[in-house]
Amino acid sequence: MVNRDEKRGRGLVDLLNEKTKISAELVPWRGPYSVPSEADIVVNATSIGLYPDLDARLALNFDSLRPSMVVADVIVNPPTTHFTREAGVRGCKALSGLGMVVNQGVIGIKYWTGVDVDAGVMRRTVEELMRS
Repeated sequence: MVNRDEKRGRGLVDLLNEKTKISAELVPWRGPYSVPSEADIVVNATSIGLYPDLDARLALNFDSLRPSMVVADVIVNPPTTHFTREAGVRGCKALSGLGMVVNQGVIGIKYWTGVDVDAGVMRRTVEELMRS
């Protein structure tokens, strides 16, 4: 877990270690970070690059990304961020935050109303709204 805020990062690492079978460790984010070559998944869970601050850039050594990696961004707007674009150029499987927000909606609607909704319809609707 790489985090800009050591206290928040420590809290998340402790929670992961306590509640899951993984072994998480905290790496303080102090400038351009190089992703270890053995990493399989890289997730940007920051707001860096979120609309309207489209020129903001992650302090990340993008050349450390490998084609075998899956990268995901939690940002929905814009649908393609600098992070996912750079990862895609390097051959990574890049996922936008759109799938996350759509599936959160599907789960929330089911939880609150008991109704199963079509994630594909929701995704297309959000994509249309983002284009307008």
